[in-house]
Amino acid sequence: MPDSKPHPIILGAVLAGLLIIPLVVRDEYYLHLFIVSAIFVVVALGLNLIVGYVGQLSLAHAAFFALGAYVSALLFFNLKWSMWIGMPAAAIVTAAVAFALGWVILRVRGHRFVIITVAFAEIMRLVATNWVDLTRGFMGLPGLQIPALYVPGIGAVDVSSKERFYYVVLAAALLSFYICYRLVRSSVGRAFVLVRENEVLAESLGISAFRTCMIAFVVGAALAGTAGALYGHYIGFVSPDLFNFSYITIMLIMVILGGKGTLIGPALGAVVFTFLPELLREASYYRMVIFASILVIATLFMPRGIIFPLVEHLVPRRWRKGHDRAA
Repeated sequence: MPDSKPHPIILGAVLAGLLIIPLVVRDEYYLHLFIVSAIFVVVALGLNLIVGYVGQLSLAHAAFFALGAYVSALLFFNLKWSMWIGMPAAAIVTAAVAFALGWVILRVRGHRFVIITVAFAEIMRLVATNWVDLTRGFMGLPGLQIPALYVPGIGAVDVSSKERFYYVVLAAALLSFYICYRLVRSSVGRAFVLVRENEVLAESLGISAFRTCMIAFVVGAALAGTAGALYGHYIGFVSPDLFNFSYITIMLIMVILGGKGTLIGPALGAVVFTFLPELLREASYYRMVIFASILVIATLFMPRGIIFPLVEHLVPRRWRKGHDRAA
């Protein structure tokens, strides 16, 4: 696996740019887009572990995202638990559900795997819609709040404003990136790639394809659940609409067009494809058709995606100590 350690100059410039965004972006709508894009960075990184690194096309990721939102919301309303407890709880629950689901579906491959993940997502949507006593069905769960954050030595800090909540989701995105970075550069990450490229060879070398895929599936689901909890509290409302197929379509676009099997590609893809719908506002009725068409074309003719190869082309080679691809 090539070395993907970023150049300190590039890393410092990127971090500085991310930190000053609330200071230079005064338009609340565009700051809102930055917040949503940071949340979807977490989602895309998790999905990339499954789709990009172990090569399994999972369509259950949006269901994990929605499940995380519901878990945190239900804990908030029923047990009065704040988002700071709801987020890790959402990660644990989604990871547990992914483990149970993975125990069944990670023994199959190809179209059967895809169909089962679609069925799981649809079952979750039906549960959220019809278990009215728990979820309120189509009425959803409104009134979610962003609680104050306790900082040692300072006390409770109100982070409900967009300017401050941006730093919360930025921290979540950076932590998720670091977790994925450490994971894919470890022996587990090397196993991911070997299983993706040649499962028979991996098994002959003593690497369990089932166990390897399970790690990616569970970690990816936990990240999706965490992002779902953040999204639910930020929007202030959770409903079965989160299970809509449009969400997984957008998530796949972020990963595949960003550059699956890389880290920086899906992260940038999440940002680009959060902002792109704003540019296509006039074509809102055809937006999903446009996105789906781009996804099909990119899958067939641009397997490395669009965004990551562009970044490789723009960043001077002497500033790169290697590249971010897993293979």
